[in-house]
Amino acid sequence: MKNNGFTFIEIIVVLGIIGIIIAASFPSILNVMETRALDGSSRDVLTTLEAARYMAVNEKVNCRVRFFVENEEWRYLVEVEETPGTWTSVHKFIKKSLPRKFNPQVQLPASSQSIVFSPLGMIANYDFTSPQNHRITLQSLKLKKLGQEDLRLITIYAGGSIGYRKAKS
Repeated sequence: MKNNGFTFIEIIVVLGIIGIIIAASFPSILNVMETRALDGSSRDVLTTLEAARYMAVNEKVNCRVRFFVENEEWRYLVEVEETPGTWTSVHKFIKKSLPRKFNPQVQLPASSQSIVFSPLGMIANYDFTSPQNHRITLQSLKLKKLGQEDLRLITIYAGGSIGYRKAKS
């Protein structure tokens, strides 16, 4: 009678080969996870800005995304102008954070640290004297060390459009 199973040595050899393949691909897996985390964080900001613009146009109100530092961390939330100069947070939008590990740089008008969308979808508080002050940058130092696209740049333009770009530092 012939036994058709695998021997213990064959199983150990196969498991060893699988272990070597996993160990060799582990840095690549970590790289993909870092890239996705960076993309996810920047797209959260992008989506929030686009939703605020849509809300301003759809409901015919001034709507802003306000950025502020809380507990040494950049946070942002969506607010609507109830009466001139009186802003209240929009309950369907939660307060979000920009992860510290991505070294966020928020370059917005210094007076308000916010982007205000008018009912026409344009930026009501756009500073034409310094258009570079309408950008949010996230950077991954891990991706920088690997020579990959480590920057995510979100640029807000006067007309209300929002640019998203990946770049190397």
